[in-house]
Amino acid sequence: MRVLAWLGAVGLGVFTGAWLVRSGQRRTVGGEFLNINEATREQMVSVLGLDAAVAERIVEHRPYPSKIDLLGRMVVSDDIYNSIRHRITHRAS
Repeated sequence: MRVLAWLGAVGLGVFTGAWLVRSGQRRTVGGEFLNINEATREQMVSVLGLDAAVAERIVEHRPYPSKIDLLGRMVVSDDIYNSIRHRITHRAS
């Protein structure tokens, strides 16, 4: 009986932790993610605060299978990526 109670508590903890992490990722300016595969240059400049040259590089290297590819392909610097990573997504709509 103790093992079953322990497994239930662990399962609840894992579920709650995953929910908290996921809900924390959804908090963005304006409540929306900016899709780096679909956003216009102008949206990247106005919403993310990027300069036009960086926004152009992001558009030129599309599509991105994951947002970390911005770093892997050396499209943006570490500083820029860290400032926008919580406000972007790469998913197709």
